[in-house]
Amino acid sequence: MTTTTAEIHQQLSTPEAFAKAVSPKRTAYGFAITALVLSAIGLAMNLFQLGSASDWRWRLMFRYFFDAQAIEFTGSSSGRAEVWRFLYVWGPVVLIPLAVVLLIVHFSTRRSAGAALFADFQARGWVAWQLLPGLTVRNGNSTVGVALLSHPSIPLPEFEAAVRRYADHLATLDKKSLKAVSAAALKAKVLNGVSATVLSPELPAAMLATQVVGNVPYVIVVPPLVAGRGSLQVLPIKL
Repeated sequence: MTTTTAEIHQQLSTPEAFAKAVSPKRTAYGFAITALVLSAIGLAMNLFQLGSASDWRWRLMFRYFFDAQAIEFTGSSSGRAEVWRFLYVWGPVVLIPLAVVLLIVHFSTRRSAGAALFADFQARGWVAWQLLPGLTVRNGNSTVGVALLSHPSIPLPEFEAAVRRYADHLATLDKKSLKAVSAAALKAKVLNGVSATVLSPELPAAMLATQVVGNVPYVIVVPPLVAGRGSLQVLPIKL
């Protein structure tokens, strides 16, 4: 490795450098973008339905734009279709203002959130090397990789050797056994970040196992202030 985690930790020792390299989780921003996308879909569906029914006469389209009864679906007598008709018409009316409020919240609190994250990182966080042993787990309808994260108490050569041994062990498993390991990891809440010993008792307890974060070799790790309360934060570092 040409750069060590200790060197990167030193690079992140000022608020300015930290802010350039690490961004807090943008929950409000993500919800805002989702709301805008759903609103765009609803508006598009509403316009398409009204345009098709009115032969694209704009005067009629806007006249009935906020009339849910103007939209017809195949099988519209079903209760589900009735719900969708109202969502396409009135969903954007609710979601667009909500998205605006969330964006305001995001931009108004972004600086303070970054400052709070930096303070937490300085108090109890560390820079971790992220390595992938080749294990994946199900996350809803998708599959995500499991990463192993280093800890300051473990020398990096020892960490790398431990990950390599575990990866070699996984490579010897058949599909059924590997599926069982994946299911056990998911049950142990590996997606939330847990001690690597849940994957194998031979892995150091200080090493963390979590879902892959970004496509970067280094991440910051900030554990909750009180064990068992709050969530572990693992965020990518933009070098």
